[in-house]
Amino acid sequence: MRSMDLNGIWESVNGRTGERYRANVPGFIQKDLMEQGVIPNEYDTLLEPKIEWIENDDWEYRRTFGLDDELLRSEALELVFEGVDTFAEIQLNGKVVGRTENMFLSYRFDVKGIAQANNELVVRIFSPTETMKEKERAFGESLIQWNSISARVFGRKAQYGYGWDWGARLATVGIHKAVRVEGRQALRGEHLGYRLAGLSDEKAIVVAHHTVVNLKDAPFDADMIYRIYDGETLRAEKKERTAIAAGQRRYEASLEIANPKLWYPAGHGDQPLYRLEVSVVADEASISSSCAVGIRDVKIKMPYDEQGRKFLIEVNGAAILCKGVNWIPLRLFPNLDTAEEYRSEIADIAAANMNMIRVWGGGTYENHDFYEECDRLGIMVWQDFMFACGDYPDDDAFSELVRREADFVIDEFGWHPSIVLWCGNNENQYFVERSRKFRKHGFGEKLYFDVLKEACRKDTLRPYWPTSPYSLTFDHSKYEGDYGDLHSWHVWGQTHPYEEYRDVNGRFLSEFGMQSYPSMRVMDQVDPAANLRDPKFDAMQKAPYGIQRLFYYTVGDYLLPADKAGFVYVSQLMQANALRYGVEHWVSRMPDTSGALIWQWSDLWPSISWAIVDYAKVKKPAYYYMKRSFRSPNVIAKTWPGRTEAELYVVHDLGDIEGKVTAEFYDLTTDRVVKTEEREIRGQGRRSTFAGKLEVSGFDPATTVLYVHLEAEGDRLASQTYLLGKPHRLKLKPANVQVTKRALPGGDTEFTLTADAFAKDVGLSDVPGTLSDNYFDLRAGESRTVVLQGPLPEDCEPTVVCLNGIRTISYV
Repeated sequence: MRSMDLNGIWESVNGRTGERYRANVPGFIQKDLMEQGVIPNEYDTLLEPKIEWIENDDWEYRRTFGLDDELLRSEALELVFEGVDTFAEIQLNGKVVGRTENMFLSYRFDVKGIAQANNELVVRIFSPTETMKEKERAFGESLIQWNSISARVFGRKAQYGYGWDWGARLATVGIHKAVRVEGRQALRGEHLGYRLAGLSDEKAIVVAHHTVVNLKDAPFDADMIYRIYDGETLRAEKKERTAIAAGQRRYEASLEIANPKLWYPAGHGDQPLYRLEVSVVADEASISSSCAVGIRDVKIKMPYDEQGRKFLIEVNGAAILCKGVNWIPLRLFPNLDTAEEYRSEIADIAAANMNMIRVWGGGTYENHDFYEECDRLGIMVWQDFMFACGDYPDDDAFSELVRREADFVIDEFGWHPSIVLWCGNNENQYFVERSRKFRKHGFGEKLYFDVLKEACRKDTLRPYWPTSPYSLTFDHSKYEGDYGDLHSWHVWGQTHPYEEYRDVNGRFLSEFGMQSYPSMRVMDQVDPAANLRDPKFDAMQKAPYGIQRLFYYTVGDYLLPADKAGFVYVSQLMQANALRYGVEHWVSRMPDTSGALIWQWSDLWPSISWAIVDYAKVKKPAYYYMKRSFRSPNVIAKTWPGRTEAELYVVHDLGDIEGKVTAEFYDLTTDRVVKTEEREIRGQGRRSTFAGKLEVSGFDPATTVLYVHLEAEGDRLASQTYLLGKPHRLKLKPANVQVTKRALPGGDTEFTLTADAFAKDVGLSDVPGTLSDNYFDLRAGESRTVVLQGPLPEDCEPTVVCLNGIRTISYV
């Protein structure tokens, strides 16, 4: 096979005005126009009405290219588009060679006899908004949705582009993946994958499967060679002479690996990856392909218990406590992320003691680089299909388009061991139930419970879950939290106090979250002089009544700061407090609750949102709080404002543990421990162990901090700090926090922080990148050393912040 890359600079032409612009492929026209100064970039947070015209216009992408004689003589010559967003007509040398209608699919067009030595390629992309409105009118029934325009559900396009409650409306238009010309003589191979036909300690039977396209009119014989490598060591091989049928056909072969190494999630074992290589060798031509193989068995188990039924994700027979985040695209422009960007993000997730990412159904299927990094680090992926928050059409044409998408996605990404679950959609059960009241089958019900379910039958490497949340029944209101997975949004969504997280005993919390402001680094990039109610900042808040709710929760925890930076800081602490309150409750219920996935990991524009990493890549306090809450082994003290007792738990992801839990009551007025309690514990692996109750009455919540420690065999395994009441009650003394920094060999930066009095939530603020720790409490005289990966950015000089130093308005 020979190919010619057609990526790079193209010309774009606006179909309405005739204006011409430089365009990047892969890319999007909005990104090009931002870079050329035609439209504002995302830091003009009022940009949406200024750019909406782009999505309503048709656009042409044009370029010329040459082909040499060898390519032109190829038996088959194809024009390959790995991704077009979304509705397009492809013309080569004035002739229409094909059309696209799904940004999640790749497309191949036969151009043999059309291609010449000199060629003109034109891609006419029709307005996605107008096209979907036409489809909506033709469907003839009223569909509803949360977020954005009703027509969005009629296009297989990243749904968040029409605006969400954390993102701007920027409905992308472009050629967002690679384009090339491929020339072949006889063979084309695609979609190499595998399944496991047997697995034991002694052997794994790996069934390799791949599709071969014979471009000739007649069959011919070829040697099929299958090999599995462990590094450079050949572990299994099979060779066979096979008749390659004309046209397209799938071939399989079984290979046996002795004493297989199993792939485990992070924190539960190693992540060995084998390499499967397949070659087809014939006189006419030869092809080869390869993919990684991770040997593991994944099941959803739902045993009955007194509450209802558990929801357990088992890997290699072990029930995993799933700890992690929900993932939206990293930016407004999907699929343009680099391997290095994915490596950085996923490494930070792993560093926070997380082991699962839920790829949310309103975004996009990420690039292979994303899944390969999850494979390598043992981060499990809960993979939604791309449907979110709305009715979806269920006519035959749309169902067929969805079936093609599912087949492609499963074939393209199904070999990644990190993907442990396919899920039909995000939050569409509500819409199915609503429409089932006036039609036999709810809108989308056919897609999730028939089309996608059937497509996933062929994938035996992971289970399928039809919708999220799902309670095993359509009429789920009576059983919320007792079955299946749960999105818990009565906190924030209904403005309930976050202390009510303790009343939620869901079996798997696949979504929950609390908002905060982003760092001052982001705020200043938008406008350093603006106050918090400036329209520029209001535009960053897309959630209904979001500003009011954010103030409600923040002032519920803290005295009202006297300046903007102070309010931003305490809003972030409030977010961290709320998430910790919920997460540690659910972790303490393991295995009755087996998952806690925070909404959301990061921002894709300068947003006021639920993210724990903001658009400037500054990690909020919640990131570091979750790193401590998710660690294993761990000790947790469940305290409640106003209650006289705390509950102690030990959580251990792996084997049993024996050790000691120590509780220390630290007095803020004297800066010393005034009472210590110790108790021996025996903790069971893969569950939480109750370590008893702790009497806290008699201690003033305004002047007492509770420290709990877990020790085993003389080593301190975990330490946590807790308040006995709301933080606004604390009587903190002034604290002088000194910081020193030095460059370390290898390029990292080390900071040492020391306090002369108890200092609450000490942080190095506005630092983009990854610190080993941040936003922690320091006792009087205590020093803490933290390390920043790499050097400080040139425009960053971190300042030390702590709650002691926040000026507040005196009358509250």
